[in-house]
Amino acid sequence: MTIVWLKPNLEGLLIRLHKGHEARKTQGKNVFPELQRLWPDYEKSVSAAQLHSRFCHDDLKRAARYDDQLKLLLEVISLA
Repeated sequence: MTIVWLKPNLEGLLIRLHKGHEARKTQGKNVFPELQRLWPDYEKSVSAAQLHSRFCHDDLKRAARYDDQLKLLLEVISLA
């Protein structure tokens, strides 16, 4: 059994999936406006299909270089 501690900040993760923003740690009230700057069509009810069309496996791997828990999660689910 492996325990993975993820901080539940979906918008922060989505920012980090954008190339050039992998190491950013955005929090609080700054997250949503910053994400909308990078992804103008983003809405909180984003679908899996929208995520799939916007991001790829390489985006996750690139962000995981700066987030040990994301890296561990990808390893546990065999995506690393």
